[in-house]
Amino acid sequence: MLRTLIHRELLDNLLTLRLAVSLGFAIVLSVLTALIGSVNYTQSMDAYGAVVAQTNEALGQAHVYSQLAPHIVVPPQPLFILCRGTSEVSGLTFWISTRYIGPPSRMRNAYSNDMMATLMQIDFTTVVMLLLSFLAVALGFDGICGERERGTLTQVLANPVPRVRIIVAKLAGGCLSLWIPLALSMVVSLLILCANPAVQLSGEDWVRVALFFALCCAFLGQVFAMSLMVSACTRQASTALLVCLVLWLVAGVGFGSLLPSVVRYGTYEPPWQEYVDQTRDLYGAYEREVAAWVEQHPGPGAAYLKGIQENGVLRYAHPRGYEWLEQRNGFVVAAQLKLAEERYKLLWANQAPLAAESHDVDQWSILSPFTNFRTLAKLLARSTLDDMFALSTYGRRYRETFISYLRDKGAFSSRRWFSDDPEDQEPLIPNPEDVTEARLAPDAPFMKSRMAWAADQQVRAAHDPRRRLEVSDLPKFGGSWRRSLSESLALMVPGVLTLVLLTVAAVLITVRRFQRYDPR
Repeated sequence: MLRTLIHRELLDNLLTLRLAVSLGFAIVLSVLTALIGSVNYTQSMDAYGAVVAQTNEALGQAHVYSQLAPHIVVPPQPLFILCRGTSEVSGLTFWISTRYIGPPSRMRNAYSNDMMATLMQIDFTTVVMLLLSFLAVALGFDGICGERERGTLTQVLANPVPRVRIIVAKLAGGCLSLWIPLALSMVVSLLILCANPAVQLSGEDWVRVALFFALCCAFLGQVFAMSLMVSACTRQASTALLVCLVLWLVAGVGFGSLLPSVVRYGTYEPPWQEYVDQTRDLYGAYEREVAAWVEQHPGPGAAYLKGIQENGVLRYAHPRGYEWLEQRNGFVVAAQLKLAEERYKLLWANQAPLAAESHDVDQWSILSPFTNFRTLAKLLARSTLDDMFALSTYGRRYRETFISYLRDKGAFSSRRWFSDDPEDQEPLIPNPEDVTEARLAPDAPFMKSRMAWAADQQVRAAHDPRRRLEVSDLPKFGGSWRRSLSESLALMVPGVLTLVLLTVAAVLITVRRFQRYDPR
């Protein structure tokens, strides 16, 4: 009998125009979101390949330690196409520098245009939240009171069937009716993704996709159960529809818009200009500190420092000039490292309240089925703010490893930081003490002859293997900065429990109300 009731509910839903129209819209939107996401993913993968190639090429062609920039570049994740989240579909780059410590940044490419981000960027999660959840409301709001108005509820209750079975049949039939368009939309999206050769889903990615589909099913079941609960608590379908629409708007659009504003209320957000001013003060102190060192350790003179500067590499300076530059560079780099740490502290102090607000939004999102679903989807897709911060944490650790590597090489206080001249290299000015300021003028015959000599040396330097920097022992970036599946599931426990408890509560209330429901 239960199977017959489920079959009846399923047929009633499948034969309705609202299901057919919703199915058509769901498939069309799924195709559009998958195509747009797939194209963006391909562009991001192209940008990722270009950045990796440029980074490796720069490392291979480095002549001095200051040219080493082993940036951490991570590829875009294909699941971002289904749920953009915070990090969206683009890959991320963590820039390694002695001067700066910052958060990961999006890779820029020929297709990047922040001006285009004026409208909401939808994904498959948005299709489920807006379109299919509205279909769940449309199928459930008159599941009981609508049958009472049509007179069919009296006929159903005339049969010797427990009322609990009728509710179970309505829930099963409604959920199956919703899962059919969901499954079709999901299959269409996955077919489009798999047709893109740039999209490569790993075994864990497929598990996450399966869990994502199960999450969508549970969310739609929850919305349908709550709509059926409203239907059991009212006598007229018009009243049930009005209540369901109000709840749908409040829990979906309203709460999703109100929550960030409520979280921001009472939280002090440091103005960005405050960070800019503090950073300016840090740089001012840094420049004064360097100027004071130079004043206490005056240089040997312009003739000793005269050379060829090209792409951050100094060549053909006098050995005595190199000695002074080595001392100055050791002091400057130490000051730069200190400046980077202090600047990062200021940056984090400025951005921490904003990050805390974002975390609070995710935590309080469990109060609404819609925002809770969105947050759970982001955890599965690894597109939360914490996922981006995880890369930042690993990036800072690798930066410390890289700086230790440079220290072990003595790079900061060595001429190899800024020059690739071998020890036996003849300087541009062999006898600086015999050279007057007039002879150092660019149009002076002496300098013209020496620059001609330097041009000849540059041709030889291009084929000198001693000038190429050996970086085969450069430490590689290691460690998996992405959350594992078990870590993602652990973080999802509160949201999943809330989803299950609200669904069970809606079902119990529906059963309790229907037990005493008057079909007349």
